[in-house]
Formats: sequence, structure tokens, C-alpha cells
Amino acid sequence: MATGGGAHWNPQSQRWEWAEQPPPPPPSYPPRPPAGGPGGPVGQGGPGRERSWRVPLLVALGAAVVGGCAVAGWFVLGDGEPKAPAAAPSAPGTPAPPSGTVPAASPTASSSASSASSASPSVPPAYTVVRDEGGFSVAVPAGWERSHDETGSGSFYRRPGDRSALMQFFRVTESDGVGACELLRTSSQALATRPGYQEVSLDPASGGSCELVYEYDNQESHGRRRAIERITAAPDGRRWALLAAGPAADGTAVRANLTAAVESFRPE
Repeated sequence: MATGGGAHWNPQSQRWEWAEQPPPPPPSYPPRPPAGGPGGPVGQGGPGRERSWRVPLLVALGAAVVGGCAVAGWFVLGDGEPKAPAAAPSAPGTPAPPSGTVPAASPTASSSASSASSASPSVPPAYTVVRDEGGFSVAVPAGWERSHDETGSGSFYRRPGDRSALMQFFRVTESDGVGACELLRTSSQALATRPGYQEVSLDPASGGSCELVYEYDNQESHGRRRAIERITAAPDGRRWALLAAGPAADGTAVRANLTAAVESFRPE
């Protein structure tokens, strides 16, 4: 005999028994949308793909001398968040000691090798070697000084009171598995959207280096500006970007500035 509510009479035990009722099913909720916002999650198409390393790279290498003033927009790789411009240091790059000056250090083989590798090179009379707080020494045109009125990473040098030309130096932090010419090619492709942009050449250089030459419209250079970027590897394997830019009509001086920088650049 059974009654409502799940109770029934058990003739063997001679008593009423109640069957356990199953718990109610959990409430139904609508599924959550995938992470990453509209357009799909990161890494699966849509706006999320813009956070890949290639976008920061081309901004870092290509935006160094684009627009009304020369800037380098270097971004943290992977997270897509921009680095704030480095704060202005307390003192500009200072001339390196004369060639042959040996810093005070214990006379060990390692210190001797370090002194030899960082010794000031001989440079043309129109240039002077500066030791930059970024961890390197390099030749810049005589009279040029470290410029802090810039937006971006790395070290900038200009002639005081003249923004028509510049030099810029910064570390390349992308994986060594990506070739120097591939990095500059990506940069050039991004720059193609800039007014008046023209790629003049993109060629490999000695020692695994690569060089990009390009021009674009620029008011600071009074019309057209020519820029030469060289990615080069230091003896310790670290890669650096060296850039010289100036009026396109004075391309010979731009080339001379870059050549002096390449031949004198010494990481510390």
C-alpha cells in the first residue's frame, strides 16, 4: 500500500517506510561569453590578435622617426601594455675618456678583456665618443648632446636647438630566432601607411646585421626625412638598433652619421 509523498507500507517489517527523494536539479544559468571581449578570445582571431609580439615590434622599430617628431614607441612583449617613456636621467651622455685610458680594476684576464672590448675607438675629427647611461659608448657628431625631450625608449642625440636630424640607440629584445631583416621588413610594412613613406632599400649587412633605408614626409626636416636603421649584434650576442635620420637632401651626412655609429658602438 502506498500513499502520497513517497511513503509505503512494508509488510515484512510491518512499518511505514519513506523513499528518499532525489535532490532538486541545480538551477540553469546561461553560459558565460568567452574571455577576450567582442571578436573572440585572444589568440583565436579578432582584436585579440593585435596583442601579438609583431605589433609591438613594428611600432618599436618603425615609429622611431615617424610623424612631426622622432619617437620610438617600444612596447612590452606579450602583454600589449605600453611602457611609459623613460624618465630623464640626471646627466646627459658624457664624452668617453681618451683612447688608451684604463679604468681602475684588478689586473685579471677578464678585466683586461673587458677593457680591450670597451676601449674608445678612433673616430673622424667631426665626431666624438660619448658613454651613454644605457650601457654603451658610441660616436656622435661633435657638439651633439643627449636629448631628453623625446617620447620613447632608448637614447636620442641631437644638435642643441636643431631637431632636423637625430640619432637613436636601443636594445632589440625580440627572440634571436627572428632574423634582423625579418624584423625590419615587418617594420617597413607597417610604415607603408605613413604619408609619403618610401622604402629605399632593405639589405643584409656584415655579421648578421641588416639595414633599412627609408624616407617620409616630415616637418622637422623641412619636407622629406631620410632614416637609416641598422640592427646589429654585439660580441655578447645582444642585438641593438642604431638609427640615424635627417633631411633627405642631406643623405650623405645621414649615412656618415650611421657609419660612425656602427664602427664605434661598444656595449659595456
